[in-house]
Amino acid sequence: MSEEAGRAAKLEAARVLREAGYKYLAAQLEHGSLAAVAADEPFFLLCGRDRLAPTAIKAWIEAARMSNVPDYKLESAHETIEAIEGWPGDRHYPD
Repeated sequence: MSEEAGRAAKLEAARVLREAGYKYLAAQLEHGSLAAVAADEPFFLLCGRDRLAPTAIKAWIEAARMSNVPDYKLESAHETIEAIEGWPGDRHYPD
C-alpha cells in the first residue's frame, strides 16, 4: 500500500470512528500519534479505564525527558494524564 493510500485509509477510518462517537480516537488517527503509524508497525495503547495508565505515562515522560524529547510531546503526555484522571468512567487494572 502506498503512503497516500495508507493516509486515505486512516482518514476514512477516522471518519467512521467519529460518526460512531469515537472523537478522540478519530483525532489521533488524523492528527495525533496514530497518524504516523505505519501499516505494519506495532503499537501499544493505554485506555482511561486502566488504573496503571497514568503511572506508565509518567514513566514514559521521565524516559523521554532524559532522551531530550521535545517539550510539546512531554506536555501532550501530561495533558493525557490529566484527561485520564478527569475521566468519570470506572477504572480497573488491565484486562
